[in-house]
Amino acid sequence: MITSVALNPALDKIYFVDNFEPGKMFRVQDMVKSAGGKGVNVARVVRMMGESVRLIGFKGGEAGNWLESEIKKIGICTGFVEVSGETRTNNNIIDRARDNETEVLEPGPFISGEDMERFMTVYKEALADSKVVVLSGGLPQGVPANYYKTLIEEAKPFDVPVILDTGGEALSEGIKAKPHVIKPNLRELSNLVKKELRDTEEILEVLGKINDEGIDIAMVSMGDKGAILSMKDSCIRVKVPHIDAVNTIGSGDAMVAGFAMGLAKKKPPKECLKLAAACGMSNARFLEIGVVNKNEVEVLKDRVEIEKIF
Repeated sequence: MITSVALNPALDKIYFVDNFEPGKMFRVQDMVKSAGGKGVNVARVVRMMGESVRLIGFKGGEAGNWLESEIKKIGICTGFVEVSGETRTNNNIIDRARDNETEVLEPGPFISGEDMERFMTVYKEALADSKVVVLSGGLPQGVPANYYKTLIEEAKPFDVPVILDTGGEALSEGIKAKPHVIKPNLRELSNLVKKELRDTEEILEVLGKINDEGIDIAMVSMGDKGAILSMKDSCIRVKVPHIDAVNTIGSGDAMVAGFAMGLAKKKPPKECLKLAAACGMSNARFLEIGVVNKNEVEVLKDRVEIEKIF
C-alpha cells in the first residue's frame, strides 16, 4: 500500500479561454473540474496504474465531501480528517492561443492544533501497512512549516521510505529529517538555495550537497528537459521523447506517483525514474490533471532514455 498525504487538497477547475485578458468578460470554451492538489493527483495516478493507494489529509465543507466522493469512485482508500471551513478551490485559466496560464488559488481552511492531533492518529495507523509514503504540496493555514519534518520523523521507526515533494520553507525544514527521496522542480530547487540554477553543473552541485546532508535520492524535475536523479556515488539523467502535450499541469505529481510505485516494488532507481518519466508524459496527454493511461505508460517507458552522468 502506498500512502499519499494531502494536507491541503483542492477542487480544481480549469478554464480554457483563448486570448484571455484581465478586466474583460470571456465565455469559457472548455472546463475541467476534478479533485485536485498534489497529494490527490499522486493517489489518482497510482490507482489508475492498478496499484493500491491510501489518501489521507484534511477536508472541509461541501467541496471536501465532493472531493472525497470523486476519489472513492476509482477505488482509492481515504482517511480524511473533517475540519471547519471549506476545502479550497483552485481556478486555472489556460490560454492556448498565447501559450500561458493564470492561476487563482484559494487559501483553504485553517487547521487547528486539535485537527493536527487527529490527523497524526490517522497517519500513524497508515504507517503500519505502508510501503511508501508520499508527502507533497504546500501546507494549509495553521500548519507549521516543520510539519512535514515531523511526519518524516514519525515514519522512521516503521522503516517506511518517504518521498518529499514540496517547496519553500516546507522543503527546507523537511530536508532536516532526511527523507529517502526529495523531488522539487527546478524553480523550487533554485528557491531552496536562493540562487537561479542555470546549468547542469550548478544543479549537480546542489543535488550533491543534499545527498551529503543524508538524503539518499535527490531528484529534480525539469519539464520537457526530463529530470536528474542524484545519489551519493552516482547520478543519472532521464531524457524524454517529444510528445504532443495537451496539458502539462500535474505531470510532476504523476512523476512522483511513478517513482513511488517503483520504490514500493523495490525497483532500482533507474527503473523507478523510467516509470516516473513515463507517467509524467502520459499525464501531459490529457486535459484532466493527474490522469494517465496504464497501457500508454508501458509503451512510453520503453521510449525513455537514461543517461549516466557519473
